[in-house]
Amino acid sequence: MTAGGRSSARPYLAIAGLLLLGTVFALLGAWQLRRAATSQATLAQFERGDAAATLQELPRSLDEDQRFRRFEVQGEWVAEPQFLLDNQLHDGVAGYDVLTALRLPGVRERLLVDRGWVPTGPDRRVLPNVAIEGDARHVSGRLERLRRPGLRLGDRIVPGPSAGLTVVQFPTADELAERLGAPVFDYQLLLDAEAPDGYMRDWQAPGIPVERHLAYAGQWLLLAVGALAAAVVMGAKHLRRGRAT
Repeated sequence: MTAGGRSSARPYLAIAGLLLLGTVFALLGAWQLRRAATSQATLAQFERGDAAATLQELPRSLDEDQRFRRFEVQGEWVAEPQFLLDNQLHDGVAGYDVLTALRLPGVRERLLVDRGWVPTGPDRRVLPNVAIEGDARHVSGRLERLRRPGLRLGDRIVPGPSAGLTVVQFPTADELAERLGAPVFDYQLLLDAEAPDGYMRDWQAPGIPVERHLAYAGQWLLLAVGALAAAVVMGAKHLRRGRAT
């Protein structure tokens, strides 16, 4: 291709690039709008779960319509081992969620209870004292799925300084069952904020707030409009030049 040919092709390449960018930005904006709708639906379900009737028995597996439903039970805490779910933030401070198994009368599986959040402290080698007596308790809260990461990094289970406390990175029910020596339900109970034996509990619907998704969507869509507008302006200028020559 001659130098003149390359020069005349540049505006078309630039316009095509801008149109491609505009399309990508628009798709990203639409994706954020879909995520906002999903977050809104999860928030509504979370609020409905508090108002719905308390479940009378534990489900074998947690269906979508049972998510965030309330449940109350008598059981005995499994004092050891307990689990610290790592990399949990509260008001920007790093910490753990304390996961303790509950032994239920006449039920083979253990029910995992999230007793709330504790800070890591200045030295991560020193784990927080979350000891609990293995006696009977009346426990109440909301049922929720075990947390799942978007990406798993490193070991999921790291033994603590004693066999009774283990740091975990989003473990599966099977992994927890292996540590406990008993099967575990593939979901957890979020301990009520006013219940004893707990730590910091400010339960909210999981996921990014709807408003943040909408803000991200607005930014992507503005970028899409800007890229498409630039393509239109560049195309119009190129047409005017062509008519002038």
